[in-house]
Amino acid sequence: MNYRNVTVCFAFVMLLASNAVLASNSVLSGIFDGSESSIAKLPGTCDGPGELGYQEIKPVRVSVSGTYTVVDAFNFNGVDVTAVIYEGSFNPNSPQNNIVTPDGIDVAEDVTLNAGTTYVLVVQHWCEQHEGAWSVTFSGPGEVTSDKVVSVPAMTEGIFSDGDPVTESDCGNSQYQESGPVRVSNSGTYYYTDISISFAVDMCLQIFSAPFNPNNPGANRVAIIDDFGAVEMQSGKDYYFVTQPLNEAEAGEFFYVFAPPAPFRISSAMSGGWFYPPTSGQGFLMDVFDSSNQLFLAWFTYDLQRPDSSVTAMIGDPGHRWMTALGPFEGNTAELKIYWNSGMIFDSASPPTEQTQDGEMTVEFFDCATGVVTYDLGSSGARGEVPIQRLANDAVPMCESLTEGPGQPGPL
Repeated sequence: MNYRNVTVCFAFVMLLASNAVLASNSVLSGIFDGSESSIAKLPGTCDGPGELGYQEIKPVRVSVSGTYTVVDAFNFNGVDVTAVIYEGSFNPNSPQNNIVTPDGIDVAEDVTLNAGTTYVLVVQHWCEQHEGAWSVTFSGPGEVTSDKVVSVPAMTEGIFSDGDPVTESDCGNSQYQESGPVRVSNSGTYYYTDISISFAVDMCLQIFSAPFNPNNPGANRVAIIDDFGAVEMQSGKDYYFVTQPLNEAEAGEFFYVFAPPAPFRISSAMSGGWFYPPTSGQGFLMDVFDSSNQLFLAWFTYDLQRPDSSVTAMIGDPGHRWMTALGPFEGNTAELKIYWNSGMIFDSASPPTEQTQDGEMTVEFFDCATGVVTYDLGSSGARGEVPIQRLANDAVPMCESLTEGPGQPGPL
């Protein structure tokens, strides 16, 4: 995440702040999964040589001409990006052509956009590659249309007025608005970013496990967050969200992004040995190819029955069996075709191998260390599932670093 020049950043943010009520807030979001093309660093990203992954979002249009505040919503708690807007088209070989934001947008920027004009939004990793969700918000006089626009809960935006009730809490002595009960669909870490600090009210969010009591504003509080932060939440429980202008009463718009935990996704960190402890001595070797979204698996196991005692092997055990499988993955699941190789002899290219496709399997990972293999071995009739865990946990920290952080904003 980009923590550089934080003091300068907030000075810039306060310069943008005003009490003007903006009519519409739009959230565009997507996911970097490691398969993106890379280009030289665009305007606004960190200095230095090298290339970084990027995504091109087009077309992007606004319904009303005017000034829009564009914010990198995950600048501090997700995938930090530089956002660059182009008019008409984007040429990665000539990144200055058609550029609307010549300095890029690192944190927040006011941009004049015109209705009837087609724009291209290009998002690029700010300084280093990091898989996960990115999110860019547009706040201005009209709606933004794009295939990357996501719906967000109505409670994440509103207007503070002089007629709102007032309480004195750890957020300050100011108006408040309460939403709830709210339930989240998945347990985990949820991520908050105050967007309106860039153009309207600097707000503070409090989350409670029971209805808010303005006479005892600290009771049942689960979290208090200013600017950006995270909170652990559990599915099936009721929560109550209370928003306040920070420190003192202020009339104007508030808008924030509240994003769920990122769903678990297969990555190269899942490569390695996997097994089921009760059948130790058998197991799986997996290799993940991020760029092509393919998972390769080798299953080292035994025949359905022990061979006759008269059967001998010159190398190894006569009951040994191995199969390979290959197929695409999406999210936390891979769908594989099973292949059987035969015909060769030890360390020799002659006779050539014979390969037959017979059977299928699904590999589903629950997290960085556990999963399940469901198999159908085709003509043999063997079907079932095998719980799996890592043979060694060396790659778990890398896996967690790739999968942590917010998912795409949307319904809770």
